[in-house]
Amino acid sequence: MLTLRDGERLDFLQGLERGQVVAGVVSHIASFGVTFVELGGVEAQMNIPEVSWSPVDSPADVIREGEELPFTVLGVDMSRERVSLSLKDLTPDPMRELARTRLGDVVPGRVTKVMEWGAFVEVQEGIVGLVPHDDLAGSELRPGDEVDVEIAAINVHLRQVRLGLSTRPAR
Repeated sequence: MLTLRDGERLDFLQGLERGQVVAGVVSHIASFGVTFVELGGVEAQMNIPEVSWSPVDSPADVIREGEELPFTVLGVDMSRERVSLSLKDLTPDPMRELARTRLGDVVPGRVTKVMEWGAFVEVQEGIVGLVPHDDLAGSELRPGDEVDVEIAAINVHLRQVRLGLSTRPAR
């Protein structure tokens, strides 16, 4: 990795601003979920929640070492000379888009997990809502099942969606 001298490094860091889009090369994906990115001679970091709006087990599910990508600067800690990056901030937040949906609207979804307290259904990429057990009405859902669900509640700030099984078809 190219390294900058102290003065050049500080100038580079001071020139970065929150929200700025920068190009970087994925240099290492650590087993604990942090991705290291070479950014013009400075090593930056991206934590796993910043990789995608969808839950991922590992950044390697989405990106590869050596890949050059655009990133959004989340922040610069000058005292630690650390840059935090995001990949997901380059795309619209699907929760905000779902929030435009009216309560009671019926949408298609795919069951991702079934637990004793309910079923988790992905209604958009990055958005998984819960159909509580009481709303399943004896349905035998399995992961992968396609279902039509009604939007019962959306909490954008907590990133939670409550759903209900629908007898009406999705539009």
